[in-house]
Amino acid sequence: MRSTRPILLALVVLTAALGPAVLASPAAAESTATASATADSAITVEHDGDRVTVANGTSQVVRGTADAPVGTEVLVRVRSSGDTTPRFLKTATGVVTENGTWAVAFDFSEQYAGNTFALSARFEDGSAEAAVDGDVVACEGDCAETPPSGTPTPIPEQTPTPTQTAQATAPVAFGENIFVVDAGGVAAVPLTFDERDEAVVVLGNETKSNYELEALVRDEDGDGQAVLYVDTSLAGRGGETLSTSGGDSVEVRSETSLDSMLDPATYDVSLYAGGERTARPADVGSLVVQAADTPTTSAADTADASPATQTPAATGTTGTGFGSIAMGAIVSGAFLVSGAVLAAVLLKK
Repeated sequence: MRSTRPILLALVVLTAALGPAVLASPAAAESTATASATADSAITVEHDGDRVTVANGTSQVVRGTADAPVGTEVLVRVRSSGDTTPRFLKTATGVVTENGTWAVAFDFSEQYAGNTFALSARFEDGSAEAAVDGDVVACEGDCAETPPSGTPTPIPEQTPTPTQTAQATAPVAFGENIFVVDAGGVAAVPLTFDERDEAVVVLGNETKSNYELEALVRDEDGDGQAVLYVDTSLAGRGGETLSTSGGDSVEVRSETSLDSMLDPATYDVSLYAGGERTARPADVGSLVVQAADTPTTSAADTADASPATQTPAATGTTGTGFGSIAMGAIVSGAFLVSGAVLAAVLLKK
């Protein structure tokens, strides 16, 4: 399967280093939090009962603990779940403090009471992760919490285990590690080949995101690089989810079936050297699918627009309902008739 497809990629990476604070909500502000993972886990999310509870207001703080050096970054993701509409995805970055805690703040003011979500917190290198479900409750009065402040300086290189990010000598690697695309759009994933001419790409995770795709990409033309295109509108729906730049090839080995378009969320992308999926990837990245924000024009707005503003280039017709070619002929004919009348008057004199 080979094709060339032009693409427009917008990379928006928003991270905020936020520090420790207290998890609170109108329903459980004074409750004793319990860890979301076992006591010996390297990272936990604290909450009351079985779920995290936040109010539908601004500055809702989520916190936890981490067995990691001071300054280690904790990536926190909140993704809508169940029948929640509209769908949403929120991300933030916390930093481990001297007390072994971390905290981030999210804005839930645009969500509704009764909405549900899935929250995950993990180290940047993916060596440990904790997950918990959550609920949005009604905000009663002033429910905004004090956001974290005074965090230590992040030290991304000082993590519990060595990072999995590919080095310059890796046999295969991503050209970049974060790929951003609007829902329904096409994302470009650049690959580089050093010692190998083929690689296995795994997009998503069946357990975490309910979607997973595995494919084999070959550097057929031997130029040491390829661009993998991911069509989010066709993912899991029997279409051509993946394609490659000219001269290269891709073979989809397995893909989760979906009833609708790929949800806005952050999906893990792993790259394995060679033709088989091994225990440890050569490089890792993230595909960020953003909710598309496309303005629409209502029928009432179109009806209220004056003929002068509805130009032939935009509508294909003039205000009289004639096409631009027909209207041009009418105008030209009018000039010819008026000219003939004027000539007749002059000759008569």
